[in-house]
Amino acid sequence: MLGYSSPHLLHLHRSFHLSLPLRWKVRDESKLPWSELLDRITRLVVLRRFDALGGLRFTFSDELLDSVLHRLRLNATASLGFFQIASKNPYFRPNVKSYCRLVHILARAQMYDDTRAYLNEMVSLCKNSYSAFVIWSELLRIYREYSFAPIVFDMTLKAYAKESMLKHALYMFDNMPKCGQIPSLRSCNCLLSGLVRTGDSYKAVLVYDQMIRIGIVPDAFTCSIMVNAYCRDGRVERAKEFVEEMDKLGFEINAIAYHSLIDGYANAGDMEGAEQVLELMQKRGIRGNQVTGTLLMKGYCNQSRMEAAEKVLRAMEDNKSADVDEFAYGVLVNGYCNIGRMQDAVRVRDRMLRFGLKMNNYICNSLINGYCKFREVLEAQRLLTGMAEWNLKPDTYTFNTLIDGLCREGLLDKAFMLSKEMVRQGIEPSVVTYNTLLKGLCRVRSFNEALRLWSVMLKKGVIPNEVTYGTLLYGSLKMDNLELALRLWKEILARGLAKNNIMFNTMICGLCRAGKMAEAEEILEKMKELGLKPNKITLRALSDGYCKVVNLENVSDFSVKSGTAEGQRSAQM
Repeated sequence: MLGYSSPHLLHLHRSFHLSLPLRWKVRDESKLPWSELLDRITRLVVLRRFDALGGLRFTFSDELLDSVLHRLRLNATASLGFFQIASKNPYFRPNVKSYCRLVHILARAQMYDDTRAYLNEMVSLCKNSYSAFVIWSELLRIYREYSFAPIVFDMTLKAYAKESMLKHALYMFDNMPKCGQIPSLRSCNCLLSGLVRTGDSYKAVLVYDQMIRIGIVPDAFTCSIMVNAYCRDGRVERAKEFVEEMDKLGFEINAIAYHSLIDGYANAGDMEGAEQVLELMQKRGIRGNQVTGTLLMKGYCNQSRMEAAEKVLRAMEDNKSADVDEFAYGVLVNGYCNIGRMQDAVRVRDRMLRFGLKMNNYICNSLINGYCKFREVLEAQRLLTGMAEWNLKPDTYTFNTLIDGLCREGLLDKAFMLSKEMVRQGIEPSVVTYNTLLKGLCRVRSFNEALRLWSVMLKKGVIPNEVTYGTLLYGSLKMDNLELALRLWKEILARGLAKNNIMFNTMICGLCRAGKMAEAEEILEKMKELGLKPNKITLRALSDGYCKVVNLENVSDFSVKSGTAEGQRSAQM
């Protein structure tokens, strides 16, 4: 019996295992109902049998990914695993809405590192203001659907602010209270800091006022940011009032806020105000440090009060608690260089070296700039050569400054040799480098060489800017090459580089000198279209141009059309 039944059982065993895969054939799997396909995918993902997913032969789509994430919303690990598989598919990329769903799921599970990582990926997909609306709407919809992870709103706000996507951050900040969510103080500080850093201090003040209205209590960091915001906006007195108000309310005002206030007064040229802030710091028991001293020195240097600046430096040297660094000495060196007192600049540098501090590029560049500015180019060249002794490498600013100095002295051959040395040292010439050389060539009327250099610049992929076109336009008009000037002018308008009166005046003056008054009038009309007003130079050029072609009637007509007293006076001359 046993001998007969064993083969039979073996046959049944084989048949069972051989027949099972028939259910997984491609032709059958492709016909799976939608709900069954989702069931199988979610089951395999939960079991972490990711390799078995290939047997299902499905195609990734936004609908599929969102449906699976919805089913796995309470299992963050499984959701993340499937999302990662979808992201690696070469023919599919998850959209913003899928990211919104995932970050809610991850945040609910308190997987905050992963949440931040995918939030950063999500915000990188945002290309315009519309995407801010889409993300907000989708985050809100999923929040209402799932009833979890409100922290995602705040994390998204902070992610936007950190990436300097401030319009998106402001949209999030404005809409969060509407659905009962209050931004965290940390995210608000990040937003405020970003606004101030990008020069939008006015909006920073508006955000701060709204923070107070919705009950967000500021901290010392907030106070520092707001002092900086008021100072950058030119409202230094308001910044001081703000400090006094916060102090009365019991908020801790730290050294950073006082430093912003000192810097605000210094930039406004009010060193008495800066000294008063220093006294206020001392009354509050906040000791000044090297930052305090450096800011005061910078303010005095801006006013060319070098003795006062050096007095601050000596006080810092005598104060053992103040660690005087190279930057503090660099401020004083730069101050002396700016007013041409090069011997004093070298004296301060040598004093710094005697204290055991090291030379840096900032100090070298300040000295080179000073020498070039006051026509001591040979000294600047010697300093450039000597940088190697301090283990320093010249940077783009170093080369550009010295190239400019050589061009101003008419030493164009040396300037071009230095630009080649720049390349040999691995520094590609910038648009500033080319602009400097172009100006030098136009200054000595080597306009054909300037055009060849411009051609090289374009071939190298360096994008010309307003200065480039202004230089070439001036040079072509000086050489009476009106055809090239008009061609350049068309490019200037096409690139949107005619932003101020200088470019228009250059063109109008050149055309008037050539007696092309009709063309000059066209430029004038274009100038008015762009909202720019003709100034004295514009009107005088047109007046002189009409006088040259002996058409005084047109001069009078032009005076009436311009509607300015200056135009009328010019016409009568």
